[in-house]
Amino acid sequence: MFRKIFIAAVIFFMSASVAEAGVWQPELRVGILSGVKQVTLKVSAPCIMIDASTNKTITEIPADRSFVLNFSRLKSEATEIRPEKIPIKDLQTSIDGQNYFGGVRLNKGKDFLTVINLAPLEEYLRGVLPREMSPSYPLEALKAQAVAARSFALKNRGKHEAEGFDLCTSTHCQIFIGAKVSEITDKAIDDTHGEVLVYNNKLADTNFHADSGGMTESVVNVWGKDTPYLVAVKEIIQLSEPWTVKVTTKDFSSRFGEGFGEVKEIKLSKLTVGKEEDDRTPSGRVKFAQVVSSKKTLKLAGNELRRKFSLPSTLFDMKIDGKEIIFAGYGRGHGVGMAQKGAKFYAEDGWSYEKILEHYYSGTKLKKLY
Repeated sequence: MFRKIFIAAVIFFMSASVAEAGVWQPELRVGILSGVKQVTLKVSAPCIMIDASTNKTITEIPADRSFVLNFSRLKSEATEIRPEKIPIKDLQTSIDGQNYFGGVRLNKGKDFLTVINLAPLEEYLRGVLPREMSPSYPLEALKAQAVAARSFALKNRGKHEAEGFDLCTSTHCQIFIGAKVSEITDKAIDDTHGEVLVYNNKLADTNFHADSGGMTESVVNVWGKDTPYLVAVKEIIQLSEPWTVKVTTKDFSSRFGEGFGEVKEIKLSKLTVGKEEDDRTPSGRVKFAQVVSSKKTLKLAGNELRRKFSLPSTLFDMKIDGKEIIFAGYGRGHGVGMAQKGAKFYAEDGWSYEKILEHYYSGTKLKKLY
């Protein structure tokens, strides 16, 4: 069994770098800058610049000395800067003044550069965890987040392949802030080193969000794809941190064009967490609301309303109050997978990170890949 797991891991990570004997982890390409003509770099240790297509050395780069790479002067379509004598995980590179763990790759476009951080996965996580979950949260919650973030990164590797890298630095992938040092989040990463979630021996797509409001959402109701381990589960605490968004009836109508008219009535069943209605999902989130105006009636999807009016979630009630439409709800984010606030509450209640992950990703198993 161990042999099968090891061989499968090697095949899956064929493009991973071997940082040093006995230490192996995948290397991610994280898009940092795009559309630039030049970039200023500085490395913490002696490096070599290589032509990525031929692996031939172009030049040597000394440590701790800023240098500028210009689009017009770079001859290679793809250039990489890697350490000469130390593992890439121990290198720090300044990119336009911002520090990152690992090396750098520069891809030449038609008339611009794309700047990519070559980040070993564990070092990449050091720049993710402090922004994706508050370091003030309990260690077990942070460890659950570390496993979820590691699994998500590997499952979504190549998400930006058309742009020449694996992952971006925004919420489209995971928020990444470079060489961030945080003792507690670093411990969560180290304590779970190489651990991921799998389902049927395949990497799980471990989506997560800030706060479910009391019950998470099945992925099929958000993105239309049914996934066995991304189903709605109830939380230990419900209806935490309520929010309210107010929109004038005039502004509301303007979002739907001149032919919409004046809002007269909103038809939407009352929110009860965990209660399904014709217009609500089993978790209580809005499937659709009927809005009656002076000229027409529209059936508006909950996700459309959330997008148009920048609502924190789709777990809401809505009503007309004079010249305003009031959205009143709970939760923050899409609601799929682990709720970070929920993980905090469970950790405070004594749950281990393994139990937290099993709760949110039902049927998955924890596996150490490296």
